[in-house]
Amino acid sequence: MENTLADRLIARSDVRAERLISILRMTLATMLFAGVSVLLFQAEAMGLDARRFELRWLLAGAVCYFMIGAVNFYFATPERLRPWMIWAFNLAEVLLVSFQLYIDVADPRTPSLHAFASPVVLVAALVICVQALRFQIRLHIFTTVLLIALCAAILLHDPQIGTPLSPVAAQELDLVYSGPPNVMRMLMLAAMALLIGLAVVRSRQLVESVARETEMAQNRNRFLPPEIATRMSDTDLGDLRAGEETELAVLFADVRGFTALAESLGPRETAAFLGQFRGLMTQAVSRHGGFIDKFIGDGALAIFGLHSDLSAASKAALQAAQDALKAVEDWNEVRSTQGLAPVRIAIGLHAGPAMIGAIGDAERLEFTALGNTVNIASRLEDAAKRNCWRLAVSATAADAAGLERGDFTEGQDVTLRGLADPLPVLALR
Repeated sequence: MENTLADRLIARSDVRAERLISILRMTLATMLFAGVSVLLFQAEAMGLDARRFELRWLLAGAVCYFMIGAVNFYFATPERLRPWMIWAFNLAEVLLVSFQLYIDVADPRTPSLHAFASPVVLVAALVICVQALRFQIRLHIFTTVLLIALCAAILLHDPQIGTPLSPVAAQELDLVYSGPPNVMRMLMLAAMALLIGLAVVRSRQLVESVARETEMAQNRNRFLPPEIATRMSDTDLGDLRAGEETELAVLFADVRGFTALAESLGPRETAAFLGQFRGLMTQAVSRHGGFIDKFIGDGALAIFGLHSDLSAASKAALQAAQDALKAVEDWNEVRSTQGLAPVRIAIGLHAGPAMIGAIGDAERLEFTALGNTVNIASRLEDAAKRNCWRLAVSATAADAAGLERGDFTEGQDVTLRGLADPLPVLALR
């Protein structure tokens, strides 16, 4: 099963290549059948009985070649094509071309080197050129080595060098260099040029496809952290949709009084304000190994612990929260010099089990975290806003982080919306 982007691109390319190659095989077989039929008519007119026998075998070979192309075309679909089939079709093609070449010099009165004059030699060269349409170097090496070895054995088995040319051999040379065979040679050369052009086009298409996928991946990385973007590319989508249960630290942050603030700002100024807020949140979170799951208006959901235990995740989340609060203080100093009102944010932090994965429908998927841990972090952020706290940390997250109490209010039980029992919370005003 193809899992990576490269596997999927190569698999699609293989299917398209086999469909194209199968069409080329059937076209070439039709050309050979037509050309050999003309040669057979000429051989009968010249009275070359032995040559008529060989040409009939070549006609049969052209029919077999067409059948190989037809069967190849049938299987050249993503559902039917298997990697071993490509090797099998190539092997059948090599053996058939080699047999046709042997038939060309089967008459013992004909020097085997005369096979170089046969258009079938160009068919062998065409078989090698066809490999450029695929991106399988091992198959190319196998096909080339086997074909050259068989052709060499056939061409050199009885060269008859230095032997006077027999009348039959001379007549055969006249035949194979007559008009129809020369037309076939020109067509073969044109086919080779076409194949090279197609190989260039296919290579360019693959490069463009990779470039588009890379650009999409880069765009995705702007919204997802690298580790998540990699999983979205290399992990089976079904696994991502099934989700994975793990332990996380979850941080919710929100701007207090944003609705009133937005009313005093225009749309452009509101967008600029949110851009600054999101920028400082992203920096604070990413600095400690977390990532922003999503921004919702003036709120942010951050997750920690995809690659660490709960203790390390809770420590990182707490440090990120403190960095975010410090960043807001620095931002307010700048705003005060501009005569702007200070910004206040509220942060809720909780740690525990959660489900992470891709949710959505066939049209749109979103990687996110779900579960009671996420809900409690959101409720803590809401409680922080209601109680004018800057930070509300659940005792669970505080204990996991080994929190130094310091300026935090200890032992305060808070009733959260949706929870039956009060939750022990440490708060920072």
